[in-house]
Amino acid sequence: MSMDKPNTFDHATFEAFVDALMKEYEVPGLCAGIISDGDIIYSKGFGYRNLERKLPVTEETVFGIASVSKSFTALGIMQLAEHGKLSVEHSVNRYLPEFDLPDKCTARKVNIHNFLTHTAGIPPLPSLNYAIIESTELDEKDKQVLNESDISPDRPSVKDTRGLLSFIANHDYRLLGQPGQYVSYSNDAYGLLGSIIELVSGKNYEEYLQDNILGPLNMGRTTTRVDKMKKFPELTCLYYKDKDDNLCKSEHWQEAPAFTACGFIKSNVRDLLSYVKMYLNNGSSTVNRIASPCSISRMTTPYYLYNPDVWFGYGFNVRPDYQGVTLIQHSGGLRGVASNIGYVPEKGIGVVVLSNLTGFPAGKVWLGAVNLLLGLPVDNPITKKEVCPQPLSRLSKFVGTYRSGEGANIKVELSGDRLEAEIDSKIYPVETTGWDTAVVTIKGVEKPLKILT
Repeated sequence: MSMDKPNTFDHATFEAFVDALMKEYEVPGLCAGIISDGDIIYSKGFGYRNLERKLPVTEETVFGIASVSKSFTALGIMQLAEHGKLSVEHSVNRYLPEFDLPDKCTARKVNIHNFLTHTAGIPPLPSLNYAIIESTELDEKDKQVLNESDISPDRPSVKDTRGLLSFIANHDYRLLGQPGQYVSYSNDAYGLLGSIIELVSGKNYEEYLQDNILGPLNMGRTTTRVDKMKKFPELTCLYYKDKDDNLCKSEHWQEAPAFTACGFIKSNVRDLLSYVKMYLNNGSSTVNRIASPCSISRMTTPYYLYNPDVWFGYGFNVRPDYQGVTLIQHSGGLRGVASNIGYVPEKGIGVVVLSNLTGFPAGKVWLGAVNLLLGLPVDNPITKKEVCPQPLSRLSKFVGTYRSGEGANIKVELSGDRLEAEIDSKIYPVETTGWDTAVVTIKGVEKPLKILT
């Protein structure tokens, strides 16, 4: 761990920043924790885990962590690689012979590294949404917004690994390209990585985590199992906004067994600080070695650029140069879940943020804490947007409806000489940042857009 000490943490500025964001987004509850040079220097709950009963959030409150789960899966793969049970260079077919794609020749070329880095060539598919609908008890509001095709008995089942493999092989879609050619975030790939862990280890995913990661790190309030989670002393409720921006509460935790490894771990801030500490210690806890320094290095190598200055590693995003340091992090989101964890290796600091409102930018809180520890303004942006105006003839190239199989639907139109994006019947500004790039700003969060023309 680096001896380059971070700045003293400004509690008052950070808490005012968090309070303002929570008020802006109407967040019921949030918890944030910070570790520095091996010690927890900050851990505090804000708001309520149960708004109606006014039960407060504490550092023991269990939240969903959604796609933050992907780093646990990547770590499990690297542990098995260390023990010679697999190699990231091995083809996926070696472990999952039923894995197939619309182009059978391409399927045989996909390796575990491609799955870990979202470079298998698989576009966003509706499989995760189908799996959640199939395995989760629906709220009344869910039933009101679902299409008939979503609940049709004729729709393929993706309730288990066999169903997911069949869906990927037979669904009507085109590959983006050859393995390693394009980056496309893939929950399907990480779901199948969990299946590979199970096949190679001979344990189910939960058992593998408990025996090899959670137990050794003393993460006693972390699990993938809803039944186990409900026995924990403090568990958050789930909140989301409906199409009219009303705050709603859900009683049902989303489940999707075939996708457990991509986003269905539940945990609390105290446990996750132990997890981040292990990375800062290059794979070691206080008493156990969880992974080798080489494995941690491979996980946090910037392999593929997917956003300006941001690269995919294994289960983490890597920003190699933010104010002279490296940011290693990952966010997550499901219904009633918004999370962000990560660390700055050069400074020996790590930050965990968990909240119970869908769509809340937990990454803003995470960056705010990091900024203060680096001696920067709390609201220093992670990227400085450089608007690059384009002629009207070029702006017209951005116009169109952008859809993904996972449900995203963005309609970009010209309004006079400016671009606008319509998302869920709401209008957001679009600014061009280059010949083929633009940024859509949604509630203060910038989403990059790139056209392939």
